[in-house]
Amino acid sequence: MTLAAERPDALAEPTREVGRGWIALYVLANLGLNVPLQTPTTFLMPDQIDQIDSAGKIGSYAWVSLMGAVAGIVIAPLAGALCDRTTGRWGRRRPWMIAGSLLCMAALLFIGFQKTVAGVAIGSFVLSAGFMVVGAGLAPVVPDRVPVAQRGLVLGWAMAPLAGSMIVGGLLVGLVAGFPAKYALIAVFPLLIVLFAVVTKDTPLPRSHREPFSARVFLAGYRISPREHPDFLWALGSRFLMGLGYGLGTLYLPYFLDDVLHYEQRFPGQSTEDGLLIVVGVNCAATVSTVVLSGWLSDKLGRRRMPVFVGGLTMAAAAIPLALSPTWAMTLVAAVILGLGFGVYLAVDTALVTEVLPGSADRGKDMALANLMTSLPYVVVPPIASLVLGHLGGYRSLFLCSAAVSALGATLVWKVRAVR
Repeated sequence: MTLAAERPDALAEPTREVGRGWIALYVLANLGLNVPLQTPTTFLMPDQIDQIDSAGKIGSYAWVSLMGAVAGIVIAPLAGALCDRTTGRWGRRRPWMIAGSLLCMAALLFIGFQKTVAGVAIGSFVLSAGFMVVGAGLAPVVPDRVPVAQRGLVLGWAMAPLAGSMIVGGLLVGLVAGFPAKYALIAVFPLLIVLFAVVTKDTPLPRSHREPFSARVFLAGYRISPREHPDFLWALGSRFLMGLGYGLGTLYLPYFLDDVLHYEQRFPGQSTEDGLLIVVGVNCAATVSTVVLSGWLSDKLGRRRMPVFVGGLTMAAAAIPLALSPTWAMTLVAAVILGLGFGVYLAVDTALVTEVLPGSADRGKDMALANLMTSLPYVVVPPIASLVLGHLGGYRSLFLCSAAVSALGATLVWKVRAVR
């Protein structure tokens, strides 16, 4: 199939800045994504699994987390590639955002009624698949619509819900009793993504410019040439290690509060979930305090690598207080340090990735691969954490591993040469 010679508007590089109304809707869409993405894994699933299988909760939670991560490995790049090739008057991105949102809502309602670990794992798989479908449409919206010089600011605002969503979700699930009601309340949020999809402009891709697709083409999408696109590969590697370090340091935090700090004994009348909400609140407040400013500043300075490095190194440093002194006070100190670093890292790293994408025709697939580097680590975090917790020194060693891996991930960003 021969593609038309002229580049259509759908594949053009954006030059016109987006307005405040568009940014506000995009922020709401990200809130609609991140509340149901973060809340179940942080507040609901650990408690749900603890009630189902208290004795084997670490292994069971590892299995559930693994199922969710595995869904992303296949579905994320597949959905991204198909999204890039979607034609029709509704545009390329809109159908995927709407379909994925509906799938997420259905999965959340399903998980709420599960009484077995297997049921929660199946729901986690479907929920993750829904998020991958949503991401196929939502992630490439920024390189599609936002010029390079405005991306740090836009992504800074858009990443604020990633931090604030855990506060919102944690407070909301405390308002109702029972897992069905808690999950149903969270299932309302994807409607914000539907709103953004319906309202935002989505330029259709002409059929004459649709790239051919086959199993061979899909598999080839996983292969990025180190010679042709080294910066994209280094950015992906840095992201993977940062995601791995972050996962090692945070995934088992609910069980750390329960098994090491004995939070409910330390603070009679409070639950472990109350303590987790305090830690999350402190962390999110610190993140929000830096995420917008760091994105805006990176635009003004025209520099991405230094903020990514500083933010990543700060995230690595956050694990050290917990390794040296696993106390409640140090947990709060670590939450603040992690939040400050995460806020600096978050928006600027995503902006950096959008600048090293291999080509405009595959923005959806390539952004899906980049986002996969933040979820793929959760395939390996559970077995690594189980090994370290059971045989290699417990939580102290786990936090030190988190710090080392995060520091390495931050350092790799200097291998990206095309971006300052």
